[in-house]
Amino acid sequence: MLHYQMRRHGFQVDMKWKSPGQLTSMPGKKPQIGIDLIGEGLLHRFKSPTIFLKISCDGDFLLPIIVGEFAVEKLIESQWEDRNGDFPDQFQLFRDLVEKLGYEVNMVKITERVIHTYFARLYFSKRGKNDILSVDARPSDAINVAHRCKAPIYVSREIVLTDAIRIGYGMGRMRDAKPTYDVSLDSAADGPDVLSEELDLVKNMDLAVKEERYKDAAMWRDKLVKLRESIHEH
Repeated sequence: MLHYQMRRHGFQVDMKWKSPGQLTSMPGKKPQIGIDLIGEGLLHRFKSPTIFLKISCDGDFLLPIIVGEFAVEKLIESQWEDRNGDFPDQFQLFRDLVEKLGYEVNMVKITERVIHTYFARLYFSKRGKNDILSVDARPSDAINVAHRCKAPIYVSREIVLTDAIRIGYGMGRMRDAKPTYDVSLDSAADGPDVLSEELDLVKNMDLAVKEERYKDAAMWRDKLVKLRESIHEH
């Protein structure tokens, strides 16, 4: 949101904000990265409308995705759109339609980058069923849908390795890192891609609970805990 405000005011360096803005981020338990940690230098790099995704992994990473003005405005408006009584926009309509048909959005994934364009997919399933369906979507639309459906956003490991910006916290720049303003460009930690495995475990656990198979649900929960512990150990 702060980047949006800065763009609207021509990136005036001497502007005083009444409250610190927060960057659009992926769902997670860690607090969102604020401007004090990132610095205005990073935001000044992006003159076009940009959505910043916070990558939850071993370290703090941001993935900037340049989008249209409309996508950023709709993401900001989503904070109060359900309370203003207006007719639903296309993202609210999609959410309501999915719910009416008995489906739920499981996740959104930024899948690949071709030259300078990112691609995304929406994954959804019918409640109580194992089959997962997916459709292609623009990242800006997919992120707006995920925000309204409270679905997690995942990013392809290859994209994190090549495009993510690692945030420094005054610890000094890493050797061989490429400096850009007050952040370091670096690679994510090596390791297997466990996103699909984690999603399967969560889905199986959720299905077992809905079908009141609590012993199975406990088994899937334990496997999920072990998987997440192994991720944090590496």
